[in-house]
Amino acid sequence: MVLFFALIRETFAHNPHSSTTSSVIPQRTNTVLLCGQYDIYNTSAGDLSFSSDVWNPDKSGGQCVTVNKNGTTFDATWAWKSDAGSVHSYPHVNFNSPTLPVQLSNISSINIHSQWSMSPGASPSISNDVAGLSNLNTIANVALDIFADADPVKSQSEVQAGYEIMIWIGSFGDPKPLGFSTGAACWNQTLGDVIFKLYMGKNHRGNNVFSWISPLNITDFNEDISPLLQALWRNSLVPQNAFLGLVEFGSEAFHSDKNVTFSISNFGMNLTSDTAPNLTVVTAPKSCTPSAATSVWDSLSFFWAIVGIVFTTMAFVV
Repeated sequence: MVLFFALIRETFAHNPHSSTTSSVIPQRTNTVLLCGQYDIYNTSAGDLSFSSDVWNPDKSGGQCVTVNKNGTTFDATWAWKSDAGSVHSYPHVNFNSPTLPVQLSNISSINIHSQWSMSPGASPSISNDVAGLSNLNTIANVALDIFADADPVKSQSEVQAGYEIMIWIGSFGDPKPLGFSTGAACWNQTLGDVIFKLYMGKNHRGNNVFSWISPLNITDFNEDISPLLQALWRNSLVPQNAFLGLVEFGSEAFHSDKNVTFSISNFGMNLTSDTAPNLTVVTAPKSCTPSAATSVWDSLSFFWAIVGIVFTTMAFVV
């Protein structure tokens, strides 16, 4: 149930944001305040777009995003106090590039760099306050969200893209990716000095969602992520001729009893389009195939079908 609702951002009936969070966020000089549900700010250079992306709000909380007008810093302060199992928002920056969309097999390198932190309160911090976040029962991740499709136009739409690839480089409160309920990770791939685990699941539209999970918080991230992409298309989990259309970086906000602030700085993307180098990628086991990915909807339907059969049988017995 949790993982199913976490992906259906376009189907919720949305409410205006709560003023409880925005009232404690003073607007700083040379910044833009994004407190609406789908507020967007584009830098003058056009290389970055910032989004509040409150796609599943609840009345118990709210969110505000502060963006430096030159696009150098980005802070999201939020508090979602109910429904701790569901993602409520994904405040993020979208890395725009004239090279996008580009076929996966034509990506020579795609370097993502960022420094980030998360801490209690309404002010940005230079480091994580893990203990403080735990005291607030905070549940959140820090992740890249990447979309691809065989159609270059659809690849640039979160809703229409047939493939979603997430790269988690931080988490608090033990949130779960799609596919986690099926058991162990599908397989591992090394990126830099970190071994990422892959989980596979299906969203409610039946599309495959691939989540690469880091075992630790990488607060100073600077890596070419193409090995994680190649591990997918060289193992035929995603077509090599599929187009990569969207690259976003932010935090999925699940729950916190009080305000927390996610901050990022020194971020950007350097994408080089050329014939993909033959990188060292791990061969996926046969169990790691698109057909093996668990559909959350199918799992839930099966569960409730079994429950219905049990109750019907009990009724006849009585």
